[in-house]
Amino acid sequence: MTKFKLYNPDMFVTQLIPFASAAWLGMFLLRRGAHPRLRYAAYGLLLYSAALVTQAPNLSHVLRLLPPILWVGAVLHLDQRVTDKHPDLLMLWKWALLPMTILLGGFFLLDPSASQMFPFDMISLFLGLTPLLWTLFLVHDFILYLRPRQATGVLFTVTFFFALGEGFLLLPFDERIQQYVLPAIGFDILLLGFCMAWFDALDEGESFLPDMFRSFVQTLIVTLIFAGQVGFVIAIQTGLTEGMHLLLTTTILASVILSVFGNTLQSKLDDFTFASTPSVREAKMRLQTESAILSRKDARVNLKEMTEEERSRFTRRALSHFGDLTRLASNPLTQLPISEKRLGSRNATDTTLARAAELKAVLTEATAKLKPQGEKLFDKTDEWRFYNSVYFPYVAGLRPYSRNEKAVAPHELEAGEWFQAFVPERTLHNWQNTAAKLIANDLWENNWQ
Repeated sequence: MTKFKLYNPDMFVTQLIPFASAAWLGMFLLRRGAHPRLRYAAYGLLLYSAALVTQAPNLSHVLRLLPPILWVGAVLHLDQRVTDKHPDLLMLWKWALLPMTILLGGFFLLDPSASQMFPFDMISLFLGLTPLLWTLFLVHDFILYLRPRQATGVLFTVTFFFALGEGFLLLPFDERIQQYVLPAIGFDILLLGFCMAWFDALDEGESFLPDMFRSFVQTLIVTLIFAGQVGFVIAIQTGLTEGMHLLLTTTILASVILSVFGNTLQSKLDDFTFASTPSVREAKMRLQTESAILSRKDARVNLKEMTEEERSRFTRRALSHFGDLTRLASNPLTQLPISEKRLGSRNATDTTLARAAELKAVLTEATAKLKPQGEKLFDKTDEWRFYNSVYFPYVAGLRPYSRNEKAVAPHELEAGEWFQAFVPERTLHNWQNTAAKLIANDLWENNWQ
C-alpha cells in the first residue's frame, strides 16, 4: 500500500491565505498596467507566494531572496522625477544588485552545500534590509514628490515592518514559531502592492478601488467554489497528503488566473469563435473594452481645478499611451470640452472610445504646433527638440533606442539614428516633460480661455 506524506493542516492553512492573496494581488497589478513600479511589485508578490507553498526548503529560501530586491526596483520607479534624479542608483540596482542576487540564488539552488561555505543567513539579512536602507536614503525625495502623504506614510511603515520580519526570520527562535513569520511578512508585501496600485492610479488619473474590490470578490468566489471542493475532500476523507496539497495549491492558482485574466481569455476565445462574423466579434470586444475602461475612470477628477503640474503629468501620461486606445480612454483628458464639441459637430456617438479617439486627434494637432515652420520633416537643431521628442516616439510610434526598430520612412530612420547617437534617454525624458507642459498649456487655453 502506498504511503503518502501528511502535512500539518494548521500550518498549511496559515500559508494558504497569504499565498492566495499574494498571487491574486500580483496578477492584478500585472493586469493593471506595464509600468515598472507595478511589474516589479507584482513579480515580488508572485515569488513570495511561490516561496510560501514550495516544500523544498532550499528552493523556498532562494525564492525569498528576490522579493526585497524587486521591492527596491518598485520604489525606485515610484515617480519619474525620483528616477531621473538618481540615475546612478537605478543603474546600481539594475546592473549590480538585481543580477548578483539572481546569480547568488541560482548558485545556492544548484549547490545547497554552499550555504555551509558562505554566510547565507547574513546575506539574506542584508538583502532583506535593502528596501529599508534605500527607502530611508530616498525619504527626502518621496516627501517632496509623492502624493498622497497618507500612502507615503503607509509605504514607510510597511517597509520598516518588512525589514523587522526579515530580521526575525534569522533569529534563533523555535522552528515552529518561525514558520509563522514568513506568512506574516505577506501582510507587509500585500500593503506594498496596495501602495503601488494607489500611487499608479493617482499618477495616471484613474481609480483603482472599485476595480480592485471587484477583482478580489470575484477571485474569492471562484476560489471558494473550486478549491472549496478539494478542501472538503481533504477534510472528510484523504487528509492533507502530498498529492492533495499539490492539487489544492494548483486549483487555487488556476482559480486566481481565471478570475483576474478572464476577460483576456474570453477575448481570445471570441476571436476564434466569431472568426467568421467579424461584426459580432468587434461588437463584443468594444463592450468588453468599454467595461474595462469604466472600471478605471475616476469621475471625481475636475479638469478646471487641476494644478499646472497635474495638467502636465496627465498630458505626459496621455502621450505615453498614444498607441493604446484602451489606456488612453481612462485618462482624465478625455473629458476636455473640445472632444465633446468635435463629436457633436459631426453628430458622432459620445462613447468612451470615441472620446479617446478624439483625444488622440487633439494631441496629434497639439504636437504639430511644436513643429517649426517649413517643409522639413525632421531636423537636428535645438528648435526641433521638443517636437522630435514627442512626435517620433509617440505619434509616429518610433522606438528610438531599439536596435530592431524598422523605420518606414527615410526621415524616421534619420531621426532614430540621431536619438541613438546624440540624445541620452534621460535627456529625451526631460524634453518630453517640457513638451508635455507646452501641450498642456495649449489644451487648457483652447478649452477654457
